[in-house]
Amino acid sequence: MLDFGHLPTAGGTSDCQTFIGSNGLSQGLSSFTWVKPRGKFWANIILVGKGGNGGTGVIGAAGGGGGGGGSGAQTIIDIPLFLLPDVLYISLAGVGTATGLYSFISTLPSLTAGGASPGAGVNLTSAASGANGGNAATTTGGAGATAATAATAGSGPMTAAFARFFAGGAGSTGGAGTTTGTSPTALAMPTTGLLVMGGTGGGACPTTAGAGTAGGGYSANAPYAAVTGSAGGTTATTAPNNGNPSTSLSGKQYPTLGGLGGGGGYSGATGAGLVQASGGDGAPGCGGGGMGGAFTGSTAGRIGMGGPAFCIITCW
Repeated sequence: MLDFGHLPTAGGTSDCQTFIGSNGLSQGLSSFTWVKPRGKFWANIILVGKGGNGGTGVIGAAGGGGGGGGSGAQTIIDIPLFLLPDVLYISLAGVGTATGLYSFISTLPSLTAGGASPGAGVNLTSAASGANGGNAATTTGGAGATAATAATAGSGPMTAAFARFFAGGAGSTGGAGTTTGTSPTALAMPTTGLLVMGGTGGGACPTTAGAGTAGGGYSANAPYAAVTGSAGGTTATTAPNNGNPSTSLSGKQYPTLGGLGGGGGYSGATGAGLVQASGGDGAPGCGGGGMGGAFTGSTAGRIGMGGPAFCIITCW
């Protein structure tokens, strides 16, 4: 996952400040203040929106898995410091159930919430939150979240000439509780320069007695190997595996996977097998995994929560 603990701090030849979204923040309120460091000449700004939550899976005679949440959109700016004011205000969405929140950087300490837009007065840049994954309905898997829309020059006129805008990563659709059950389609690794990824859907509990399907994984993209989804219940008394939380690929800091979906429960489960797998939580900016479908009488799991928005400003 994103290893913020190893980013450089103020001092030496560079000044790097990291901000991570606070819970309960309403759009339009600034949670952080950045002050331009002295003696520096250039800045790199990375802003990534909040990740969406995974969807719920169904508990029943057969059940679909919840959809994976989408990652936040991403904006990167390289700009000379003389073009920035001395103080910037940063609003970052935190972990929670609210959807549609934008994270942004502005020269104003508070803004009017815009709902479907970043809000009046945003003049530096913004990044949309990822959508939540869909909830499963009986045997139908929950829809995977659609990709968060990339920011535009209009949402950051002060820095548009220096900015690169990236759409977020989508989540995968949960498995369907068909006769033998289906697994979510593997998500593709990003090739756009996006640093974060959406979560994967949960596996399904089939209609015919038998093993639950695995939660969604990620397909290979050299130099990164494929990531296998969480296993479903293989016997009546074997619980499916919960989805793993976000991890980085091959020990590298970026890109970062979203939370994995939980495995599907065994159809006809008894005893220790009556457990619904939870989705894995997303790292900052990443989507959460969907819950797996489970057999009647299973103890309910939980959705994977999308990670908070974050901003990294490095000056040198």
